[in-house]
This record gives sequence, C-alpha cells and structure tokens, in this order.
Amino acid sequence: MKSALFVDFDNIYSGLRQLDQATADRFASRPTEWMDWVMKSLALPEFATEGARRRVLVRRCYLNPQAYQRFRPYFNKAGFEIIDCPALTTGGKTSTDIHMVLDMMDLLQHEAHYDEFIVFSADADFTPVLRKLRRWDRRTTVLAIGFPSAAYRASADLVIDQDEFVRSALNVQEGGEAASKPERKTTVAVASQPLAPASVPVHDAVPSLPVLDQIMELVRQELDTSREPVPCTKIASAISRNFSTVATDWNGKGTFRRFMESLQLEPLVLDWKSAGGYIVDPARHLAVGKPCDQQAHDEWGNDDQLWLVAKQIHDVTGAPLLSPARYRHLFEEVALDVGSTPFAFIDSGKRIRDRFRQLGRPISRADITFVLRGLLLRGHQFGEGNDAPKELARTFANNVRSLCLREQIMLDQATESIIRHWIEDIA
Repeated sequence: MKSALFVDFDNIYSGLRQLDQATADRFASRPTEWMDWVMKSLALPEFATEGARRRVLVRRCYLNPQAYQRFRPYFNKAGFEIIDCPALTTGGKTSTDIHMVLDMMDLLQHEAHYDEFIVFSADADFTPVLRKLRRWDRRTTVLAIGFPSAAYRASADLVIDQDEFVRSALNVQEGGEAASKPERKTTVAVASQPLAPASVPVHDAVPSLPVLDQIMELVRQELDTSREPVPCTKIASAISRNFSTVATDWNGKGTFRRFMESLQLEPLVLDWKSAGGYIVDPARHLAVGKPCDQQAHDEWGNDDQLWLVAKQIHDVTGAPLLSPARYRHLFEEVALDVGSTPFAFIDSGKRIRDRFRQLGRPISRADITFVLRGLLLRGHQFGEGNDAPKELARTFANNVRSLCLREQIMLDQATESIIRHWIEDIA
C-alpha cells in the first residue's frame, strides 16, 4: 500500500509538550524510531487492499524554523522532506495547514496513486480534506494529540490511539523512561515438533503453547486488564511486537482483520463499526466508546435529567461518564497524589488508578487519563499551589464546556447547571 505522511510538527509537538516535555522531545528527536513503528507495527486502515503492506513513499514534515530549527537534523536523518512554515503574523500563525492541504491535493492526482494519506495533526481544519480523500476512495489515518473533534475522528478510516503511540511508537513507559527492547527468544527449544519460520514468535510468555494459542492468550490478557473495549490498533501493535514473523503477512491471511476473524476468541466479539475496530467482552463491556464501569443508579440519585445530559455529553465528547460522587473522589485523589509526589502524566495516572483499585472502587486508566489530559490542555500547572480539588473540578468542567461548544452542544442555562452539579460542585 503506497502511503504519504504529512506531519504538522508544531501541532503534535506542542500537544505532547502540554502533557509531558520529555515525551514531546522524544517525538522530535527520534523520528526514525516512530517511523519504524508506523511502517512495521501500525495496523492498516479498514478496507485496505487484501495482502497490503504499508510503504511510506512520501514523508513531509511542516515545521516553523523560527521555533523548532534545532529538531531539523533529526527529520533530515529520517528521510523527511522539511517544509519551512515560519510565522506570518504577530500572533505566531503559520501557513502549515494550507501547505499540507495543497500538497495532499497534488498527491491525490499524482500518477503514483497513493492509497493512504497519514495526517499527524489535531487541527479540525483538515476534516474537509479527509472527507474529500474518502470520496476519492483513499484510506486516511490520523494521529491527533489532545481531544480531536468527533467530526474529525469520524472522517478518518483509522485514528491512532495517542496513548498507544506514546507507549509503542515513542517507547515511553511508566517512569518516563524508554522501555528496553525485549531479548529475542523463540519456542523452538520446547516445541514438540519442528516449527515453520512464520510460527516462531519473538515472545517469552507461555512458550510451550502453539503460536496462535499464545496470540489468543495475549488478546485475552489485554481484555482482562481493560475496563473498556480494546482498540484493534492496540492489539495489532502488541502482536507485531511479540510475534513479528506472524504479523509479516498475518499468518497468510493478508490483513489484520482477516487474521483476527480466523482466531477462536469466543466469547469476545470483534466490532468493526468504529474506525479501526474494537474487541469487546460482552460480559464486562457495554459497548464501544461507553464506560464499562457503570455506577449503580443510586450513585446518580433520582435526577434522571442529570444522567441523560451527562450521557449525551459523554457520547459526543468522550468525557468520562462518572457519577458526581466519583468525580469528587477523583479530584480528591489527584490532589492527594500531586501533593505528595511530583506530577508526571503517565506515572501519576497509574498511581491514581492503583489507588482506586486498592479502595475497591476502580476507575479505568482511560478515564483518569482523559481528566488529566483535560486539565493540562486547559492550562493547569500542577505543583504551583492550585491543586485543590475544587480548583481541579472547575478547570476540568471548563474543559468539558469547551468540548461541548466545539461539538455544537448548546450550553443553555439548564445544561450549565447540570455540568456544575455533575463535575464542578465540590464541597
């Protein structure tokens, strides 16, 4: 599959920097590493040609040289064409978006016929061009840091999970350090009969099991540790890392989707309706995009209007569907954690998640991450004396209001009152 990659450097770098400076610098200084992940481990978008493998023939990075010239050599080394997009206004506005759109339109009609357009940007201005590419029967893959709009996500065939990109492509784990690469091991020594090369995994878990059984076990472990449906992109990355020879041609099936459908994963369900697909455990997961840890009705009280509006906001913006009591408890735990330990986006989220587990009232890591990301992108600075639960609640409620306005949810007096009661009211 012939692919073209367009990187809005300023957008991705600034988004990552708001979450964690070290992660942003790793993105900027290690493009060779995350490009390797894009080519070898990132799942193909839905409806990709059978048996396709990604070939990134065009790599373009759009960068403001006045601010980010120091990162230029790294992208040169990774084979990128660098398009200089200096600031054109006193406010720092560049022409990156128009440059990218014009280049996409040029390549859309190029004789090479590019099958996939990969866009690294959270700028919703690219929504119309994604829709145009879809009309021309081209696949689109998007990486957006932060809270991309619902329309932007829906216009792409594949949305790269940003947390998976940080963990797998940038190789950033808990502690802020890059994970060491696992030692290459095979199952030949313990196999009962000779194995074909495609059956030898780079994997050290349950080595005595046949390879496909190991893969199915890996999938089940991912589902067991997740309180929500798991994106297929995450599963594809895990299989590619641990069973690279199988992922080469997906065990002869040609595509990741056909390979997954060939596995005996019952009672797990493959849901391909959403971009990229999800794996769902019907016994624990309600539906794709919905929280699996639904609180009992008494946590919400008898205010049916509160529940209905909160659910609408959750469905449209992705804001966690936690009860008011859960939100208050979450902000209290965040304040306690950052009061005792310096804030670090990945580590703090894990500690808070573990604390809720210890208390017997688990909240998913995804929900905690959403709240922390919302606080940071709203401009909150942890460790500067403003970490009281009431301040955290006010800031996150403002983030939810911004997401509502972006998705054209009317913030009338009744809705404002519900948001205050749902998220902001801290005794």
